Amino acid sequence: MFKSKLLLGSLTAFALAFAIQTSNAHADEVVTKNSNGIEITETEYQNLTNLGFSDLAINQMDQEAFDENKDLKVDSQVETTKYYEVKESTDSNNNLSTNFKNKMLNNKNDNNDNYTTTELTKEEYYKRVNKVKSEEQNTNQSVLKNGSKTLAANDTSSTSYRKLTTSIQRIGTTLRLFDEFVWDVVPSTRSYDVLTTSIDSTFSPVAGSQHGQQIWSYTHPKLGGFYGDNAVYNSSSTTWNKQSAGYGVKMNLKDDTSTLRVTELEGYMYYNITRNSSVIPKLVNAYGNYSHAKSTVSSSYSYSLSFGGPAIGWSGVSSTSFDQLTTHAQTGY
Repeated sequence: MFKSKLLLGSLTAFALAFAIQTSNAHADEVVTKNSNGIEITETEYQNLTNLGFSDLAINQMDQEAFDENKDLKVDSQVETTKYYEVKESTDSNNNLSTNFKNKMLNNKNDNNDNYTTTELTKEEYYKRVNKVKSEEQNTNQSVLKNGSKTLAANDTSSTSYRKLTTSIQRIGTTLRLFDEFVWDVVPSTRSYDVLTTSIDSTFSPVAGSQHGQQIWSYTHPKLGGFYGDNAVYNSSSTTWNKQSAGYGVKMNLKDDTSTLRVTELEGYMYYNITRNSSVIPKLVNAYGNYSHAKSTVSSSYSYSLSFGGPAIGWSGVSSTSFDQLTTHAQTGY
């Protein structure tokens, strides 16, 4: 159980804190604190941003992850991002308890024929995301103005938007793979998802270098306010799956409750890789894969990981239970 933390009004405010407070400060001076009370300088904030951490992730970062990453400087990196629209057929009833019951009934079919994904360009993706967010904001303002008891519940939305970014980072002599999924519009179905990054036999994952986190912001359906929380997957977490082809981590996506409505949801993982022999390769290839459960699944399933994409073999659950998104990043060694 993780303690809730009040956000700084919004994630935009968190980012703006640096711009405002550094106008009369040196880069090595403490300019703000995150939700865990960690003091962050402008230089450290920039280092974390360059490593791929979002403002939401930095705001919720714990001391262990902060200490591990705050002084790292990326010498070079390549990244690939894919953008998708997801449409689900769900009950639009705003009564949360009824909606949860209907979700359970609708999710009995693993094939879930009422689930479609469409790849979008970056421009079209943000155009649609901004439209949805604007409409939801207008709805919530109207609800509050008219004194209604409950804000619009976006978990009943039939359309969601997600992106997956895979990066190969060179940090001194270290090669790091960084994978991040972001739900810019939160999905209706939230269960046990898998985030992986696979490599070819030229390289091996470095044991103990893996770290992951799921981060969310939320509001109270009746009282409003914005809060943040997270789940950390450190190297000793049982949610990791280490194989010769890379690492994967299983995440139980944060769901809504009667007193909590998730408004932002994302997750990341990273680990280092090392060359297997004295033979110098020409290229470094990394395949990111985000497998989102289209229906409610048990946490007990397992999976195997191989190079390429999609590169996951499932056990204890049908492959049709997941919507898989794969990215490929490549750079010269």
